[in-house]
Amino acid sequence: MISINDLSFAYDDGRMAIEHVSLDFKPGEKAALVGPNGAGKTTLLLHLNGILRGQGSVVVGEQAVDDRTIKAIRARVGLVFQSPDDQLFSSSVFDDVAYGLVYQGEEKIVIREKVAQALEVVGMPDSQARSPYHLSLGEKKRVALATVLCMQPEVLALDEPTAGLDPRGRRGILNLLADLDQTLIVATHDLEMVREIFPRVIIMDAGRVVYDGETQAALADRALLEAHGLIG
Repeated sequence: MISINDLSFAYDDGRMAIEHVSLDFKPGEKAALVGPNGAGKTTLLLHLNGILRGQGSVVVGEQAVDDRTIKAIRARVGLVFQSPDDQLFSSSVFDDVAYGLVYQGEEKIVIREKVAQALEVVGMPDSQARSPYHLSLGEKKRVALATVLCMQPEVLALDEPTAGLDPRGRRGILNLLADLDQTLIVATHDLEMVREIFPRVIIMDAGRVVYDGETQAALADRALLEAHGLIG
């Protein structure tokens, strides 16, 4: 589904954010990216649909991420940011979730159906008329996910989906992610979520992949977790 080959990216100050990363993700796979702050997890996610583009290659299906394919890639790879306020900017939940469909020129009846379906999936079917500014953080995260789901992407890339949530909100997000059928790539510090949902874990540190394999084996290796700032 996604093939990343020898990908490197440096910010304007010259600091390397990711270095020589190569990874493959199969269709329907659930994989977690973990590591300390500054490890390169978010930077890697931002390459999956071309928001950032470094040296090396990212291929989605048979399409390399480049200027020619970027519109198609972004239809296939949906990205949900850590802060839902980066994605919610309209006066109503309906308008936020519908935004991408309106931009694509979908018919009004199709837009209404897809918005309703996406909000049903995230457990907020009666929220269309609500203001995003009056939602809880957990509700905002669900609506932000709905804005991407309504575009029906093949791949979902999420950055810290449980960050800042109370136990009830966190459990709601975990249940939601467990039920999704898309290829799921999630950057997170929530190791209990990783243990529960993700069969594969990729540990990053200082911009490099230091472990890629079975989740339970990684989480049982205390020395590995300590070495890369995942436990104290």
